[in-house]
Amino acid sequence: MNISYTFGNTFTQPAPLTVTKVKHGVTEVSLSDGRIMRLTLHIESVKPAANSNFEVSYQVITEVVREPELPILDICERVQ
Repeated sequence: MNISYTFGNTFTQPAPLTVTKVKHGVTEVSLSDGRIMRLTLHIESVKPAANSNFEVSYQVITEVVREPELPILDICERVQ
């Protein structure tokens, strides 16, 4: 009994990766004096690099503010 494949080799180059969406997020750090420190990562640009990698340009914005009177619930933790 002979088993053979009738399909030829169909190896193709994968499509280049592209960035379709960036979600900005906020991290809050509670300080011992009752204030909070908010850190926000701002992506400025994303460019393709060699070997399917990306070159990311970003800034981290930091502010120290009073803690809000009403706590933020865990379910609503993501600030957009």
